[in-house]
Amino acid sequence: MSIGDRVSNSWQREGLSGLVFRTAVYLLRRIAWNTDAWSKKLDASANRRSLLKENAELLRRNEAFRGLHAGRRCFVIGNGPSLKQQDLSRLADEITFVTNSFHLHPAVGPHWQPTYYCLSDPGYFQGPESVPELKEIADRVTTSLFFVPHHARRFLEETRALPEDRTYYVAFNEELSSENVGKFDLTTTTPGVQTVVQLAILIAMFMQCSPIYLLGMDHDWLAHGGKHLNFYSNENPEDQPAGNLPGWGYHAMMDAVTIMWRVYELQSLMAREAGVEIINVTRGGFLDVFPRADYEKVIEDKMVASF
Repeated sequence: MSIGDRVSNSWQREGLSGLVFRTAVYLLRRIAWNTDAWSKKLDASANRRSLLKENAELLRRNEAFRGLHAGRRCFVIGNGPSLKQQDLSRLADEITFVTNSFHLHPAVGPHWQPTYYCLSDPGYFQGPESVPELKEIADRVTTSLFFVPHHARRFLEETRALPEDRTYYVAFNEELSSENVGKFDLTTTTPGVQTVVQLAILIAMFMQCSPIYLLGMDHDWLAHGGKHLNFYSNENPEDQPAGNLPGWGYHAMMDAVTIMWRVYELQSLMAREAGVEIINVTRGGFLDVFPRADYEKVIEDKMVASF
């Protein structure tokens, strides 16, 4: 039905007053929607100026990473339970990005240090109770370069929980969307992401790594419910009781995962536009946005090629 037909039908059913009312409601909704979008852009612009003013010097340090590993492969490693079944010691000579509590992995030590370490959860930078874990990470991870969000700056300056000379900052501003998907630049403000591994993927793309292999990204919480598990958890996913995380309904969990998937889809688009491959080599798991490959075969193929 055309717009003209709908207007004619409204006129016949509701008369002039009804048609005027419906038109007014429609226009107000459109104005509100446009105003909201305009307001968000205005807020993002103002916030960007403020962030750059406060952090410009720190962000300029990130220029050293632009295209640093162009054409070299890397591994972005999550903390999923599947890592228990994969030999990470074989990555000793690879470019690696790790996250959160990865320092607990037994492979980390004098003979195996990750190249980069990403921390983005606000809980790492709130209050004195956060300091011991950060210092434990820094004591065990002795050569990695750390990436943290800009809002951690004051906390880290006061506590010295991470080594200053090995810590770099990312200034998040506005959500990652189809409109800004090509605007990721570590030397200025960057669109925010939902998880720390998504931050690691963006940093790897800024360094022009390719392929980017994803490892330990099980993303299977919805299948098991119960406690969120990692490679260092004592429990097995199959042993979890029925039910969801405390304070979370299943609907809320589905919504959160949907948002996460959309970010991955945007990152997949960004990678294609940049000519970067992203390949998932996690054993099992639910992340189906990227093509898959076998981790052991990827490692063995390189070893064969090196002879």
